[in-house]
Amino acid sequence: MEVVALIKHDYFKFYDCIIEALSSFSQFKFIIAFILILAFIHITRRRANIYLVDFACFQPPEFHRVSIGAFIEHSALREKEFRTSEVNEFEKKVITRSGMGNETYSSVGMDIIPTDGSLKQAIGEVQHVLFTVVETLLKKHKISPKSIDILVTNCSINCPTPSLSAMVINKFGFRSNVRSFHLSGMGCSAGILAISLAKDLLKVHKNSLALVLSTETICSNVYLGKQKSMLLANCLFRMGGAGILLSNRKCDRAVAKYELEHIVRTHLGAKDDAYGCVFQKADDEGKVGVSLSRTVVHVAGEALKTNLTILGPLVLPYSEQIRFAFYFVWNKLRPWKKKQAPYVPNFKKAFDHFCIHAGGKAVIDAIKDRLSLSDRDVEASKMTLYRFGNTSSSSTWYSLCYLEAKKRVKKGDRVFQLCFGSGFKCNCAVWKCISKVVSKDVSNAWTDRINRYPVDVPEIIEH
Repeated sequence: MEVVALIKHDYFKFYDCIIEALSSFSQFKFIIAFILILAFIHITRRRANIYLVDFACFQPPEFHRVSIGAFIEHSALREKEFRTSEVNEFEKKVITRSGMGNETYSSVGMDIIPTDGSLKQAIGEVQHVLFTVVETLLKKHKISPKSIDILVTNCSINCPTPSLSAMVINKFGFRSNVRSFHLSGMGCSAGILAISLAKDLLKVHKNSLALVLSTETICSNVYLGKQKSMLLANCLFRMGGAGILLSNRKCDRAVAKYELEHIVRTHLGAKDDAYGCVFQKADDEGKVGVSLSRTVVHVAGEALKTNLTILGPLVLPYSEQIRFAFYFVWNKLRPWKKKQAPYVPNFKKAFDHFCIHAGGKAVIDAIKDRLSLSDRDVEASKMTLYRFGNTSSSSTWYSLCYLEAKKRVKKGDRVFQLCFGSGFKCNCAVWKCISKVVSKDVSNAWTDRINRYPVDVPEIIEH
C-alpha cells in the first residue's frame, strides 16, 4: 500500500509540474505576443521624418528689373498697338496700389514691345529660372544629379511636351530610374502641393533624395485685351522660382535646416463661386488671360477657415483648443441672444514665423486681420511682394529667405507657410527648424540688400 501511495504521489507531482510548465509557457507566449503587437503598432504609426536639407530662390539679374515707371511706360506703348488709354490708366492705378516696389523682375518676353508670349520665350524663361536654382543647390551641397531619386516640378500655365521635369533631367543627366512628376494648372498653391507629393513618395521610398522645383512663366500668361479682371495678372505676377531639396535619410538630419511636421490641403472646387474666382479663359475678342474675380478675397477667407479647422487640433496648445470649444458651445447654448463672432484661436502660440502667399496687398491684409497678426508677422510677405511681386507658387519661399536673412529663424522655431491657388485651394505646411540657420548664405536671394528692408511701403507708393 505504501508503494502504491508513493506512486500516486509522484504521479500527481509530475502532473503538477506539467501544468506549471504549460502555464509558464502560455505566459511566455502572451508576453511575446504583446511585445509583437506593440512593435507592430509602433512601426505602422511611426511618422516618417522628412527633412528640408536646403532651398534656393531664384535671384534674377538686374537687367530683368522693371520699375513701376517702366511698367506704366510699357503699358502706354502697348496701348498704341491694341489698347486704349482707359486700359493704361487702370493698370497704372493697380500697380501703384499693389504694394509692389521698383525692384521686381520681369521676363524678356514681357519687356519687349510688342510682348512676345511664344513657346520659345516661355521655355527660355523657365530654363533660366529652374536651371539656376538646381545648379545652386547641387553645387552648394556637392550633390551629383544622379543622387536625386525623386523630381517634382510645377508650373501652372506652361505645360510643354516633353514636360519641365524631363527638361531638367535632360539638362543635368539624372538617372534613368528617377521618379519624375510635373504638376500644371494648380495655380499659386502648387508649391505646397509639390511638397505634399514629394512627402508621400518619400514615405514609400526609403533613403531617398527629392528635388522640388516651383516656378511660373509670366510671358506666356500676359493678357493683351481690355477686360479689367484679366488685366490684374499683368500687374501682379513677376518672374521667380525656387528649388527645395528634401530627404528622408537619417544621415541628412545633421545638415538639414527644417523638418516637415504637417501639411494640410483644402479644396473648395465643388462650389461654383470658388471654382470660378481664378479662371483662365478667352474674352469676347478671343484673347486669353487669367481672370481674377472680386470675390477672391472672400473665397480665400472661407478656404482658410476650413484649412485651419483641420490644422488647429494638430498644432494649437490645449489651452487654445479648450477656449475655442468653450466659445463654440457657449454660442450654441444661447439661441435667445445674438450670436457672437466665432473665437479665432491665437495661432501665434503655435507658430513663430508666418510666410503668407504674396498674392497681393489685399490678401495679406485680410489674412493679417483674420488671424490677428502684427505688422512684424506679415513683414516677410509684404517685403516679398514689394521686392519680387507675386511669384506664384514660390512666393512663400522668398518670405522664408527673408526671415533667414534677417536672422530671425532660430533652432526650435516653427514656420507656417500658407498659400492660395485656383480651384480654389488653400494649402499650408508647418516646418520646425532643427539647426542653426546661416544668415550670410550666398545663395539667399536677399543677402545682397537685406539691410534696406523693411521699407515703408505706403510712403514709397504714394511718392
